Amino acid sequence: MRRLILTALVSLFALNAAQSTAAAASSTQTVIFVRHGEKPEAGLGQLSCRGLNRSLKLPAVIAKQFGKPSAIFAPNPSEEKDDKGETYAYVRPLATVEPTAIALGLPVDTRFGFEDIDKLEEALEAPAYRNATVLVGWEHKQIVKLVRNIVKENGGDKHDVPKWSGDDFDSIYVLRITRDGEKTDVQFERRNQGLNHLPETCPL
Repeated sequence: MRRLILTALVSLFALNAAQSTAAAASSTQTVIFVRHGEKPEAGLGQLSCRGLNRSLKLPAVIAKQFGKPSAIFAPNPSEEKDDKGETYAYVRPLATVEPTAIALGLPVDTRFGFEDIDKLEEALEAPAYRNATVLVGWEHKQIVKLVRNIVKENGGDKHDVPKWSGDDFDSIYVLRITRDGEKTDVQFERRNQGLNHLPETCPL
C-alpha cells in the first residue's frame, strides 16, 4: 500500500512539474505600433500642433486599450531624414511617444535609426519581451515592412497586413505572438486611437 501511495505521489509531482514547465514555456508578446502624429506643411522633422495634441492624448489611449507597456521604442532622433525636400533631425516619432513614456514612467529606447527595422526586430525578440507588451512609435511605411516581416517569419500571411495610408495618423497595428515550445502563432489586428479632429492650435 505504501509503495502504491508513493508511486501515486511521484506521478502527481511529475505531472505538476511537466505542467509547470509547459506553462513556463508558453508566452504571449503584444507589440503595439503607432505612427508619429500629424506633421507641419514644411515637414521640419517635427510635429504640427495637431500632432502635438495627439501625442498628449495618446497616453490615455494606450493605457486604456493595452495597460502599461514594459518598453517603448522610437527611432534615433539624431538621424536625419529627408522631409519636404530638406533634411532634418527626425524627431517626430519620439515626440509622439514621449508624453506616453513620461506619463507611465518609462524610458524610450532610441538606439536604432528609422530604417534599421532589422535591428529593431532583433531587439523585440529579446527574452525580456517574450511575455510583455511593447509600444513602438515609428514611420508608417517602415512599420508596415516590419510588421509584415514579423508575421511572415512567425508563420502568418504577410498579406493580412494592409498598407498604411499617407493621411492616416490614427491607426494602431497590433501583433500578438504566442510561443509554446517550438510552436509559434501570430495574430494581427488593426485598431484606432480615436484621436482624429483634434484642434490645430497648440496648447498654451
